[in-house]
Amino acid sequence: MSQGIRPVGGCVFFAGPPVRIVMIGKTGVGKSAVGNTIVNKKAFISLESPESVTAHCRHAQLEGEKREVHVVDTPGILDTSKSVEVVKKEIIKCIQMSTPGPHVFLLVLQIGRFTKEEENCVDALEKLFGPEMSKYMIVLFSHGDKLTQQGTTIFDYLRSGHPKLTELLNRCGNRFHVFNNKDKKNRKQVAELIKKIDEMVAANRASYYSDDMFEAVDRTQRQPDKLPDGTEDLNVNVLSELLQRIIQFQATLSATTPAPAAVYDNKT
Repeated sequence: MSQGIRPVGGCVFFAGPPVRIVMIGKTGVGKSAVGNTIVNKKAFISLESPESVTAHCRHAQLEGEKREVHVVDTPGILDTSKSVEVVKKEIIKCIQMSTPGPHVFLLVLQIGRFTKEEENCVDALEKLFGPEMSKYMIVLFSHGDKLTQQGTTIFDYLRSGHPKLTELLNRCGNRFHVFNNKDKKNRKQVAELIKKIDEMVAANRASYYSDDMFEAVDRTQRQPDKLPDGTEDLNVNVLSELLQRIIQFQATLSATTPAPAAVYDNKT
């Protein structure tokens, strides 16, 4: 086996520089379960519930390997019921936890569910994080066990799926992956995800994502006298810009689309 490649749980895991992952998705799609599968432990609270069990951004790290893999789990910021103030605090925490910037945004979607907010989410997230964000995004489909139960594949699912889902994938460079969070011992699915992240990072000239908002929060983090949550340390101009971004983000999420239904349930 070549140097830099390590066997993990019976699969090939590619060693390399640290990877910072930020997970984004609606409440109930399985973000926390995805995070637990990646870091191989129960680091995030994961329950089958229509209500968000992740109240605040949380961070965990894959341990026991030479490669650092950091995961940030965000509360359901794609839920339009959250107030601007709540979203503001969690976005700042997200940036702090992934500083100097994430290598990938994992947009977690659930097999068999595709909502109006998810239809609009790439446009909305680019208004929040910046126009280059989609170059650093991979769509991760949770509940991959449903495909096995139905005797189908992710490619069949996408071919027969909502046309807006195809558009979303196109915006993300057709980068996607499937997780079966019920098969936690299957480390191959994690190794394959990390490989896809590495390929995307290479295409992005080995860079992590950043823009003026990330840089402003990062500068605040480096100040020796910063406050615990960092919010009050940000200058008025930065906070004002962030608030405007959040307002545009939420307006785009809730914008009406020509889709006939808010939720698409694929029963293929």
